[in-house]
Amino acid sequence: MTVVSAHMTDTGRVRDHNEDYVWVDEQAGIFIVADGLGGHAAGEVASRLAATTIGEMIAAGIAGGAGQLSAEGAKELVTESMETANERVSAAAAEEKQNHQMGSVTVVALVRPPLAFISHVGDARAYLARGPTLRLLTEDDSVVARLVAAGVISEAEARGHPQRNLVTKMVGQESRLQPSFREVALEPGDWLLLCSDGLWDMVDDQVVLAELLKADGDPARATEALVRAANAAGGRDNISVVAIKVLSTDSEGGT
Repeated sequence: MTVVSAHMTDTGRVRDHNEDYVWVDEQAGIFIVADGLGGHAAGEVASRLAATTIGEMIAAGIAGGAGQLSAEGAKELVTESMETANERVSAAAAEEKQNHQMGSVTVVALVRPPLAFISHVGDARAYLARGPTLRLLTEDDSVVARLVAAGVISEAEARGHPQRNLVTKMVGQESRLQPSFREVALEPGDWLLLCSDGLWDMVDDQVVLAELLKADGDPARATEALVRAANAAGGRDNISVVAIKVLSTDSEGGT
């Protein structure tokens, strides 16, 4: 198996700047979406620093001899990279004398067919689309996710909850990050989707799946359609999407 990908980030229709940052190294199989917190300059610095630190460290680890990664090796490499990014963003906030929250929610996919390793903090998400189903691979580190898990509110109520943007983990926090990590088995024809909340908070899962299916295996077409759908729904936040299509080794496109 092999993969092809495309990515896109958009300011949206309401914000006047983009605090998201996307980092992609398709050849190494590294894909990252970071969504900055803390206001204009702070959020942009945090997301860029988080994504580039993580991406460059993973790439260096692979180049340095981790080419044949076990699940445990991948977990160690990704976790170390995210913890280092956490320290660097926290240090940057201290240097800038930020008195308010400065950080980045981040989702990372290290794709090594037939496996993908997914790690995240905050409410940036990863999905797997296979055939007619779309499955969420991450669990939001957020206040409303805790309320849903406790049965206090429903999924539908979470969408309009006044605290829906409050996260409980981010790259840049003072404590250790302890990001989530999971291994996913891939099959030819699968889609992996990474995104910021500017997509999933605006577009229902059914619409996301429909756009992936209509893309006919073309990641660029998929990313453009998803960003367009989020903007058509209001575009209240920055929108970032990475679409990764899994192909069989003898495929040149599609499945």
